[in-house]
Amino acid sequence: MEGHDGQYRLNGRLRVVLDSLISESQNAFVGERKILDSVLIANECLDSRLKSHVPGVICKLDIEKAYDHVNWQCLLNLLERMGFGIWWRRWIEACISSVQFSVVINGSPEGFFTSSRGLRQGDPLSLLLFLLVMEVLSTMLKKVESEGLIKGFSAGSNVSNGLRISHLLYADDTILFCDADMSQLLYVRMVRNCFEAATGLRVNMSKSEMVPVGEVQNLAELAESLCCHLGELPLSYLGMPLGASYKAAAVWNPILKKMERRLSGWQKLYLSKGGRLTLLRSTLSSLPTYFLSLFTIPISVAHRIEKLQRDFLWGGMGNDFKHHLVGWDKVCVPKAKGGLGVRSLVLFNKALLGKWLWRFGLEENNLWRRVLVEKFGVELGGWRTNPIRGAHSCSLWKGILSGWEDYFQYVQFVVGQGNQVRFWEDKWCGELTLKDRFPLLFNCSSNRGATIDTVLHRSASGGVVLSSVAVPNLVPDGLKWTCNRAGVFDSRSFYAALNNRQGVWFPWKSVWKVKAPPRVAFFIWSAAWGKILTCDNLMRRASLEFCVLCFSHPLDFAEKGAGIIIWVAELVWKAPVQYLEFNPSLLNVDGVAREKLQNF
Repeated sequence: MEGHDGQYRLNGRLRVVLDSLISESQNAFVGERKILDSVLIANECLDSRLKSHVPGVICKLDIEKAYDHVNWQCLLNLLERMGFGIWWRRWIEACISSVQFSVVINGSPEGFFTSSRGLRQGDPLSLLLFLLVMEVLSTMLKKVESEGLIKGFSAGSNVSNGLRISHLLYADDTILFCDADMSQLLYVRMVRNCFEAATGLRVNMSKSEMVPVGEVQNLAELAESLCCHLGELPLSYLGMPLGASYKAAAVWNPILKKMERRLSGWQKLYLSKGGRLTLLRSTLSSLPTYFLSLFTIPISVAHRIEKLQRDFLWGGMGNDFKHHLVGWDKVCVPKAKGGLGVRSLVLFNKALLGKWLWRFGLEENNLWRRVLVEKFGVELGGWRTNPIRGAHSCSLWKGILSGWEDYFQYVQFVVGQGNQVRFWEDKWCGELTLKDRFPLLFNCSSNRGATIDTVLHRSASGGVVLSSVAVPNLVPDGLKWTCNRAGVFDSRSFYAALNNRQGVWFPWKSVWKVKAPPRVAFFIWSAAWGKILTCDNLMRRASLEFCVLCFSHPLDFAEKGAGIIIWVAELVWKAPVQYLEFNPSLLNVDGVAREKLQNF
């Protein structure tokens, strides 16, 4: 293997086996793990700890110049311990040791020199190798936890024997959970020192922080034992708030400020309505996507963000009052139904959170799902947790689970073994449940919550056929998403289903698909809805009290022909010539035309 092609091949092969090498505490670029998995786990464990009233601490560690200080010999020994062969180790060594650097002196590069440690940033192979190095820290922490030397936060209410989380990693972002006990923190310090000596990496304690959970008495001494400074809840973790309720306004203030900063720069430019619409759909609507993928947006916050969007769309230069010509509900309708296709924040939030509900039913062994099952329990079939009661606190799952009814109506079950699907109450045999198809039989049933495997008895031929649905017994039960052809959930199709309103027929292709500037298309769209600022519209908005032509009669807005929009005035002038004599500059006519007007 030579050159970049060889590195990409090594990267592809290493990525295949990485899931079996990296512990479940690491959620960066491994299999189906996501960055928000760590944020969800951290918030749920913190919520359980706060409700238990047992004091604890959270330590957020900062790795100094992570990629630049990796010890090559440690990495090669680690690969050997993980079972990589001699050729693999030689290939990896060739990739990491062939790098040369040059120093720019007085504006020009001077010479090249090789490095003795570190990984190249930006190289996809270096990213995976760094995850292997960070696995050393995770393994050390799991070892001292298994020996009972440190105790993490319990995921559920069972503080003594339940699932515990002692640390979470996302690449080099590390967060630790343990009791507010000096002896446990000394073991954490010992693990830190051993990790630094083995890998060459160094934890920058001046940028690390310790945050108390509950009432911690000797907090200053605990922080001094790790040589880190003190922080407080809520803290920022992976760009998201940790320890704050999603209903608190302070959680969403960074999003609002970011949008206001972006808008303040755009409002100084002269932008047409078409340009504003393009920026609104491509950039402004995407700013809160990261937050909306985990937090349930409060209605009050959604209204504040949508007000910023409305003011930007219909506004212009300066702070003068601008008319909002079309209602925001119509603006959020798809273009094919007469709207502008701007995202509705509430519906978009539901569509993004639906991904969690889909993953919960399929990712049975993932750490984030096991944390939720430990904390809330699971219903029959394992497709969702038990209903959640009580205050939200900093728990996020209650808000996510609130969208279950909207999500579940677009899900069908794919029957396998039949032990997770209810015979009467789940949709597995067509578009309706069997209890809706056969209500009389359902009322006569003695076990209405029975699963399919307890009702249908399979024959020796391998399955039972009921209404063209075969019931095998080889594979687990699964889910099918009904909003797209692939049968796999995606947020785009869910949003389209949620936003599938009963609209009017609208010739949207003739407006948006033609080769015309966006500002022209926007004007035609506005005119088609009768929302141009004609005099009659201005009078309805109390902005104009007379006609600009006759100073007494209003204008009418009319549509003539197939899609041709014209303006007509109600010609009831008694003396057109007197009007021209009153203001002859408004109409330049010669003597013949004036004579014809007199004879009119």
